[in-house]
Amino acid sequence: MIKTLAIETSCDDTSIGIISFDGDRFEVEKLLAYSQVADHQKYGWVMPEIASRLHSEKIIWVLDAVGWGNIENIDNISVTTHPGLPGSLVVGKAVWATLASWYDKSLYEVNHIHGHIFSLFLERKISEFEFPMVVLTASWGHNDLYLVSLDSRPNGQSRNDNEEIQIDQQKFAMDCHPIRSTQGRNDLEKHTRFHIEHLGKTLDDAAGECFDKVSRMLGGPYPGWVWIGEMALKHKKHLEEFGFCNKCEPVSSGISFKRIFLAKESFDFSFSWMKSQVSILLKQLEERKVTLTEDLICEIAYEFQEAVVEVLAKKLLRAWAKYEAKTLGISGGVSANDRLWEYGNGLIKHKNYKSLNFNLVKPTKKVYSTDNAAMIGVAWILQQQQML
Repeated sequence: MIKTLAIETSCDDTSIGIISFDGDRFEVEKLLAYSQVADHQKYGWVMPEIASRLHSEKIIWVLDAVGWGNIENIDNISVTTHPGLPGSLVVGKAVWATLASWYDKSLYEVNHIHGHIFSLFLERKISEFEFPMVVLTASWGHNDLYLVSLDSRPNGQSRNDNEEIQIDQQKFAMDCHPIRSTQGRNDLEKHTRFHIEHLGKTLDDAAGECFDKVSRMLGGPYPGWVWIGEMALKHKKHLEEFGFCNKCEPVSSGISFKRIFLAKESFDFSFSWMKSQVSILLKQLEERKVTLTEDLICEIAYEFQEAVVEVLAKKLLRAWAKYEAKTLGISGGVSANDRLWEYGNGLIKHKNYKSLNFNLVKPTKKVYSTDNAAMIGVAWILQQQQML
């Protein structure tokens, strides 16, 4: 059994958790956080200086809630070191170093994005997954597609302690100990490593950032994806009353935004123009002296959300088709958007992809979609070298 205390302070959530691993399943023993959403709402945005100050003020309070006695029983301490807001990251790293010194624990650094990728493993068995796996990570500051595959090593062979782990934005390799698969779907009896290839990224705004900006344009609060989802749902129910809505292809409601897919073979994203389309529409409505009623706001929110969700889901399926993936994963804050999940499943059913025997998964709980310490603990345990 491996147990780590993980710290996550990359943006506006002060999160600390204790995560254990028995060789196949990841369990969350403790997970507590202070969310700064209410503190940033009046600005409509995450204010970096305020975020770092609040991390400093609240992190000891979160540690108190985790329990100081529980820290003595963990094996090591892991922390998010990149990417993220510099001022926020430094708070987590300072506490991480202090705790390690006081409790005489080893220190380990974790890439925030890798945490989102492997948040899919939380409260699940690795043996339940089939590889290769394509993962969409969509959040406020990032929007990426990754291919996760297994590289096998001969039985009994482990990586030399002096061998360097290469970590960059393109590829990431992690060793894990022999996993005892009970289903036999993957050859996990050998020493394996997870190999991550970066397929595509956002070229401008990420989806979550775009949701926030459009929410502000429409007079909504921060975070934007929650409010836009609520407004869109109101309009969707209105369409359903007249039989004009299904779970797959969106139905035009009078307002239409162009979907930006870029080149046919590209797995990159661009959501800036989607945001601009909303801005242009609002200016046109103002020039025509059209009153922005709640019904109209709901209609705009619905069409905007459909445009973003359609691009995310279809890019994910394109990657699945190209790389013949056995599992499709959606993680990051936007994965908590119910419409994205509904649309993805609807598209699979509509295109009869379900008969091809693959899984579509997301984090088991919505809290694991947001920035949280549990996902950082999983990423560290997977990259740890001595796991037996």
